[in-house]
Amino acid sequence: MAFRLLNIKFEEADDVNLHQYSKLKWRLITSWFNLLTATYLPICIYCDWCTLKQKHQRKHVKLFSEVRTFMFTNLIFPVTTFADILFWRLWFLNRELLMPLSTDKVIAVWEHHSMHTASLIFVFMDLVIVFRERPKNILPGVVALLGFITVYTCVCVFSLLNGEYVYPLLKLFKGHKLFIITLYSYLSLLFYHSGQWIIVDLIHNRKYITKKLM
Repeated sequence: MAFRLLNIKFEEADDVNLHQYSKLKWRLITSWFNLLTATYLPICIYCDWCTLKQKHQRKHVKLFSEVRTFMFTNLIFPVTTFADILFWRLWFLNRELLMPLSTDKVIAVWEHHSMHTASLIFVFMDLVIVFRERPKNILPGVVALLGFITVYTCVCVFSLLNGEYVYPLLKLFKGHKLFIITLYSYLSLLFYHSGQWIIVDLIHNRKYITKKLM
């Protein structure tokens, strides 16, 4: 998914407005979460293979399993869910807030679905199918998520300072409005991060809910 986006030669597009994306494509949140997923999948395959081979008790496999769980719950799920849902909301509101309409000549609709629909389905399937339980302490995960989005926010801000707009919608936000949309992004990510535990409790860990009710 991300590799398709990163391999597009925007500099060869007829519309000169697209040429900037030959550099900006690396700063799109889509590229970031899909590259995270590309790292996550081999770890999943290896851990599941070790489980099938009854090798899941090995020390390094346990470590990989912890990394797998941490990556998904604290980065991949909240970031992917936030980015994909926001993408389609803006798509139906005004596509030009995302990218110039001329991108239709280099990115087909099915490719948008592969990057923003398939990925959303994937993370929800993973959340539902793979056994998980609420961590005793969610603080490390929240810190990791906030750290990730802070780094991404800094990338976008530095781009703005250089007169580069990662997303056209950022042209609409100046001063306090930019702060508001940044705050909205942080709160949305925290919402998706905390919301996943409700699903986890309902599907994988009903005993937790029973104890809370008692």
